Amino acid sequence: MSASQMTSLRIPEDHLMLLDQRVGFDGMRNRSDVIRSAIQYYLESTPTNADVQTIKFEIGRVTLEQLELIYRLHGDSASVVAKKALDEYITKVSEPDEITKALRERLETARDNTQPHEDHTA
Repeated sequence: MSASQMTSLRIPEDHLMLLDQRVGFDGMRNRSDVIRSAIQYYLESTPTNADVQTIKFEIGRVTLEQLELIYRLHGDSASVVAKKALDEYITKVSEPDEITKALRERLETARDNTQPHEDHTA
């Protein structure tokens, strides 16, 4: 890690209590460690492009274990797996079923067979 600078900031009391609860977990020795980790997470998970949005969701222990296995076997990170699954879901949901396709074809045929209305008011 590069050299750090001392910065003071104001934190609401309720946030400070939640911050203190994280000290001692995942190698966090003090408030500064927790704050540095939170800033790093924020910077890494915030898109740098205005046209991109980050979606955040929680996963359970079993899913986390499965994602770890996928990473070991295929090298795909959790975010890559989530993106692939989301793309596949959107593609599947976006494809019209056979009934919808047939109805759209009939609608187009009906539109093509409809005579344009003549305006007799002029």
